[in-house]
Amino acid sequence: MSQATAVMMTDTTTTPMQKVTMGYNMARLQEAAGDLKAASAGYQALLQTFPGYIDCYVRLSAMAKAAGDVDAARHWATEATKQAGGHVDAQALLASLHLERGDLQAARQCVGSVNADGATDPYMLLTHANVVLAALPTDRAARITHADHVRNRDYIMKALQMYQTVLKTQADNVYAVNGLGVCLAELGNTAAAKAAIDEVLRATSRTKGFMKVPEAYVNLGNLWLGRQRYNDALKMYEHASKLNSHKDAQILLYMARTHHDAGNHLAAKHCLLKALHLAPTNVKMRFNLAFVLQEWSVKVFRKKYAQGDPNKCKEYEAATTGLREAERIFRHLYQLGRDSTRIEPKKLQMHANFCAGQLPNALKLLSEARTEQRHAEAQRQLRQAQLMAAEAERRHREVMESAAKKAEQTRKVAEAQRVLEESRAKLEALRATRAMPHADEADGATAGSKTAGGKRKRKKGAAGEDMSDFYVDDAQPIERLPKKGKSNADVKAALKRTGLDSDEDDENSNEADVEQLFGSGNGSDDEQQQQQRDGNADVEAGDLFGVSEGNKADRQAAAAAAAGGGGSGSRGRLRRQAPAAAAGG
Repeated sequence: MSQATAVMMTDTTTTPMQKVTMGYNMARLQEAAGDLKAASAGYQALLQTFPGYIDCYVRLSAMAKAAGDVDAARHWATEATKQAGGHVDAQALLASLHLERGDLQAARQCVGSVNADGATDPYMLLTHANVVLAALPTDRAARITHADHVRNRDYIMKALQMYQTVLKTQADNVYAVNGLGVCLAELGNTAAAKAAIDEVLRATSRTKGFMKVPEAYVNLGNLWLGRQRYNDALKMYEHASKLNSHKDAQILLYMARTHHDAGNHLAAKHCLLKALHLAPTNVKMRFNLAFVLQEWSVKVFRKKYAQGDPNKCKEYEAATTGLREAERIFRHLYQLGRDSTRIEPKKLQMHANFCAGQLPNALKLLSEARTEQRHAEAQRQLRQAQLMAAEAERRHREVMESAAKKAEQTRKVAEAQRVLEESRAKLEALRATRAMPHADEADGATAGSKTAGGKRKRKKGAAGEDMSDFYVDDAQPIERLPKKGKSNADVKAALKRTGLDSDEDDENSNEADVEQLFGSGNGSDDEQQQQQRDGNADVEAGDLFGVSEGNKADRQAAAAAAAGGGGSGSRGRLRRQAPAAAAGG
């Protein structure tokens, strides 16, 4: 777009008229791109140079209409009609503006002022058909007579013929198709009407937003409303309102009607308040608002509430205020008169009287609701106090239980500590008790050593055997263990070599002899040790000097003499020495 502007400003070959045309096209391009401020400046600049350029007036009027500025739109459309010849598009636009404002008579005058040539213009035909449809009564209850029904049908058929005429010359005119769908719906052919409107929506969707026909969404919403599909109707109305930047009061009125029929009076009230903000002088909006407030108030007072419902008093107060507001609006409209409101004064008076008659009952119900609320509030406070007391008692009980648990834990810890200390004391006492016998034994051993010469004796075993492994107290005799490596067979062999072995008939006495040899039997341990040492010495001496068989008798006599004499039944046996000899040895 900037390149096109630069080329247009620097091109010296174009004529002034060509520059005007290029300037208009540039402004039109800016308008389509959404830069309305630049487009408006371009149109007004062209009008300063060429005041008779009617297309610029028409575009300025259309831009103002799209922006919701009806007064500015009407101003630019009126300026266009003042130019020489009266432009057909300007007349059609001005008639459309009068229709939106609700001035049906002014719209008819604009359409009727067009000459015969202009009457066949497609845009004018569309506007004329819209004016004819607008003449139909909005209150369907008014069609009660046969004459009214015939007249309304004539209006519908006339508008239908005009739309069909436009479609003959412009088959792709979506506005004509939309009007055709409206006429079919008025005639009761809702299926064909929906098909026509769907074609309009498909055609506009192919333009990717360049062409917007919010009226098609409104008409489709009306079809859904007639079928009591309120959610679908609301979606269509909301989409249409979005296309009009939420500045169309008529669409908000349709949405309020849908909410009212669905039973949602509060939503209808909000839609009507928004519509009145856009069109504060619209009498129809005010009447509908008062009617919705009246019905909603009656609905609230007839509603069943639970005992002690906190919303009851609030809703009763709002309903009482709604009745007062509805009465005020009805009386105000009644004072304006039928010429201004186009509403029967009798009807307005009836609604006002109804609201006034319901106010005393509403105030009584409100007073009872307030009393009930105070009683319910007192009960609630009492329950809350009881709950708080119960909660305090529960917390106190928990604190006491916790304190008791802590005290029990403290007692258990102290008891465990006491038991631990007692156990340690018993352990120390046991250790001391076990140490005392060892001390006594040590003291006794020390005393015995001092008595025997002050030290222990290191004893030698037989044949010089070292007995250093045994520390023997003279007062405590011990038995000498057999020499390591010596068995009964060895001892017998040694005795045989010395000629002291026993006969076969004495074989059973060998174990006794062995026991006597190693210190078992009667007598003291010292005697047994001495006998073992003497016997071992003799045996080893015999082995050492090689005693022969011839000296056998001598060996036997010597053994008998060493043993202190023996009986006849104990030949070849060693005998223990007498205690006196052991002690003397």
